[in-house]
Amino acid sequence: MKRWMVVVLVIIGLALGAGIQGFADEGADKVRAANLRAAQDYYKSGLILAGEGREADAIRAFRQALGIRPDWAEARSLLGSILFKAGNYAEAEVELRKAVTLKPDYAEGWNFLGEFLKARGKDKEAQEAFKKAQQFSR
Repeated sequence: MKRWMVVVLVIIGLALGAGIQGFADEGADKVRAANLRAAQDYYKSGLILAGEGREADAIRAFRQALGIRPDWAEARSLLGSILFKAGNYAEAEVELRKAVTLKPDYAEGWNFLGEFLKARGKDKEAQEAFKKAQQFSR
């Protein structure tokens, strides 16, 4: 009799565990969706702040977006552009290069990198970046 009770309890436990796992997966999906919305909100804030000339605040907003979505090429590219505008050249170059590494066919990213390189006197590299921007804009 006790053996049957153990078997029944194990079966019930496995069934509940499967249900709990499904519930956990659903909860994880909701968290991921909320995180993506938060990243998009930070990104939008960064765009608005940059448009208002509030570079330091825009930089913070883009970094917050990237803290959630580190593989977001567009956010990295815009962060690099704002860092460049703010005079943070070393960080700007890292972000701009990271953006086109993450998304090699990102025409706008190549264009931002080209503008940066041109302004820094790296004309040959700038021309290569502009060629890639043109190639991928088609």
